[in-house]
Amino acid sequence: MIAIINILTFFLLFPVLLFILTFIVSKYLFHKGKKSFGFAADATTFLLFFSVSNAFSIIFSKSVFLLLIVASLLIATIFTYLDWRKQKEIEVIPLLRKIWRLLFLLLSVAYAFIWLIGVIQYVLYYIS
Repeated sequence: MIAIINILTFFLLFPVLLFILTFIVSKYLFHKGKKSFGFAADATTFLLFFSVSNAFSIIFSKSVFLLLIVASLLIATIFTYLDWRKQKEIEVIPLLRKIWRLLFLLLSVAYAFIWLIGVIQYVLYYIS
């Protein structure tokens, strides 16, 4: 049980490694790069919610988990409205896939910026 918790904690700190591992395994199973990339992005997105929230709270001492959930729901609402205006009939699975992949991109960029800010703070702390 402790080993599972340690593995989950490791991937929570480094979701990029989960993405790479999932991509390699799915590339081996599916033999298709685009499908493997999408599968790895889908698997990593869920973990990125917790990783971004955790990294932000460590660096800035503020919790943003609820804000991330609200922003995700707002993005889902906007995408659903735009899809409805465009097609009048909503196809749920492709819509959810678009929303999930956009969240992957946004959360990945947010995670990279938070890590960059953390590294800069760490360096500035030891310089001064």
